Amino acid sequence: MERNKGFTLIELLIVIAIIGILTAIVLPSYQEYIRTSNRIDAQLTLTRLAQEFERSSARQGDYSTYVLGAEDTVTYEITAVSDDDTFTITATAIEGSVNDDYECDEMTINQAGQTTPSDCW
Repeated sequence: MERNKGFTLIELLIVIAIIGILTAIVLPSYQEYIRTSNRIDAQLTLTRLAQEFERSSARQGDYSTYVLGAEDTVTYEITAVSDDDTFTITATAIEGSVNDDYECDEMTINQAGQTTPSDCW
């Protein structure tokens, strides 16, 4: 009697179930890794821009002379508000990105080095 070669339906269903279980375990961890990476990228951008504001203030005497260029990251939009004595730079998660509707969806830094929310820094 000759035996058929190949996989049975049960074997294929078991493999599909194992792949589904592994995906359910790995996907949330991967998404958290991506969120953390994007948050750190936004923090680095905020810190770099704060340094540029400080350099501009040291050279020109106030913060209002610094012009913010196109500084958006992949998942955060960067905005700045400044006058002669103060500045506030804000990173806001772009709607629809993995960081949208996340505890760190908006981060700020000001001229005194104060960062908000403190849990995200």
